Amino acid sequence: MQAPIKKYLLFWIFMLTFFPVSETVSANKMELKAADSLFAMAKYPEALILFKKNFKEEEKNNQSLLLKLAFLAEKTNNYTDCLFYLSKLALINPSRKLFEKMDKLAAEQNLTGYEFDDYNYFIIFYRRYGDYIPILLLTLGTYIVVIMVTKVRRREPILQIHKVSIVIYLVALLGILNVPSLYQTCIIVNENTFLRDDPSSAAPVVEKVGKGHKLVILGSVDHWNRVIWNNRIVYIRKSDLWII
Repeated sequence: MQAPIKKYLLFWIFMLTFFPVSETVSANKMELKAADSLFAMAKYPEALILFKKNFKEEEKNNQSLLLKLAFLAEKTNNYTDCLFYLSKLALINPSRKLFEKMDKLAAEQNLTGYEFDDYNYFIIFYRRYGDYIPILLLTLGTYIVVIMVTKVRRREPILQIHKVSIVIYLVALLGILNVPSLYQTCIIVNENTFLRDDPSSAAPVVEKVGKGHKLVILGSVDHWNRVIWNNRIVYIRKSDLWII
C-alpha cells in the first residue's frame, strides 16, 4: 500500500518543484493568492474551489494553475479532470514524464487515448523546437529554388525528379506548418455517453461509453463533433466533451 502512495507523491513533488511554471496571474489576483495560500496550507477543498473559479479562458495556458488543478483532481480521485488538466499542460510544455504519467493513470482507469506513442514523441520534439523547424525548412527550400532558377537562367536542364522533389517538399512544408494547429483532441466528460453513426439523436448508437476517454476531433456538424473511436468515425454531442 505504501509503494503506490509514495510513487503518487513523488510525481507531484517533482512536477510542482522542478517543472518550469510561470507565476499565477489573473484578473482576480487576490482570489488566486488566497487559493495559493490555502494550497500551501494543504486546505485542498477550499483551494480547489478558488482555483476552478479562476480557471477562465485567460488562465488556460497558466502552467502553475494547471498543475495545481491536476494535483487536486487526482487527490479527490477525479481522474477525468486530472487527465484534462495534464493534457492541457502537455500542449504548453510537453515532457516524457508528463506523457508517461497520463498513460499510467489512464491505464489504471481503463481509459483510452492517452497512449505514449510516436505521435507524442513528435509533439515533444515539435513544441520544443517548432520555432526552428519552419526556418530550417524554408531556408532549405529557398536554397533549392535558387539553384533551380540559376539553372534556368543558364539554360541548363532540370531533371524531372528535381521538379517533383520541390513540389513534394513544398506540400510537406505546408503540412508541417498547418497540421499541428489543426489537430484537436477532446475528453468525454459525461457518463453513459452515446457514440452514434450520424450527427442525429435518432441515429443508431454505436456504443455507450463512460467519461474520461480521449478522442481526436475530425470536424463538427451542428451540435455534434466527428471523432475517431476504435478506428471508426462516429459522432458525439459537443456537450459531452471538453476540448483540450
